[in-house]
Amino acid sequence: MDGNQELRNFIARNVLQSLPKGRATVMRQLLATVTLVLAVMFSALAQTAAAPDFSGTWVLNAAKSTLPKESTIKSQTIVIDNKKSAIVFHYKTDGKKLTETYTPDGKKRVSLNMSSGQLTSSASWHNSVLVIESTLDIKVPNATVVVTGLKPVIDTWTLAADGRTLTHDAADHKEIYAYEKQ
Repeated sequence: MDGNQELRNFIARNVLQSLPKGRATVMRQLLATVTLVLAVMFSALAQTAAAPDFSGTWVLNAAKSTLPKESTIKSQTIVIDNKKSAIVFHYKTDGKKLTETYTPDGKKRVSLNMSSGQLTSSASWHNSVLVIESTLDIKVPNATVVVTGLKPVIDTWTLAADGRTLTHDAADHKEIYAYEKQ
């Protein structure tokens, strides 16, 4: 039995029985109306709290982006798959392909393996913004490298209200990539 049903039963047993017959009917109607309004409000809140779906093909709009001065990107396309428990980013940048996978549950996981090391990331939803916090673990052949004190890189991904623009804010707001849905 859910909390709402228990509340209705409590009110029916303790409050409505103590009222004269006419008032009990009015109270029942009021109780039904209040219950309906609360159900609609909670339903609306649950829908707004849902994470947005980034799925689709996105193309970088360099004119609307703030790229680093040393950037040589001529074109970039991202195909994003929102799977049941993960978000998969398939990048194609100037013909080179790269895939990164994130599970937005706040747990650290390897999101990208490279010959020089691995990118360890945790992803989570903050309202409707995907926040990815990453650190790079560097591999050096025949050596152990321990790097401490490095600040993690924090990336945010935000979908515009119209669902047509996806913004990737990187490098402490120094790099902003604007993508348009295809």
